[in-house]
Amino acid sequence: MDEEELAEFIIRNPLAWRIWIKGYEDGLAQGHQDERAGMEDLVERIARRQRALQYCEGHIKKEQANTLTMEDVRRARAATRPGNYLGGPVAWESGGRDE
Repeated sequence: MDEEELAEFIIRNPLAWRIWIKGYEDGLAQGHQDERAGMEDLVERIARRQRALQYCEGHIKKEQANTLTMEDVRRARAATRPGNYLGGPVAWESGGRDE
């Protein structure tokens, strides 16, 4: 029985129609329930992520600052060649330490 013959059988047979429509309605309801559950799960995951970000905000800011500092150091190292120092303060010597 091909698809067209099956459709004709379902349309012409009242019992087959009720069985088919019941399955269709159940499938549609389950799809809506799955969608709601998926959205609730998504909302919960977003809320957990937001709480984690708020909890770790200080650490994240420190890591960002360290990352930017390390990038500055990498750039300075890449631009520095032996013999090109022209004088001026040296960063590691100007920390306010007594010498």
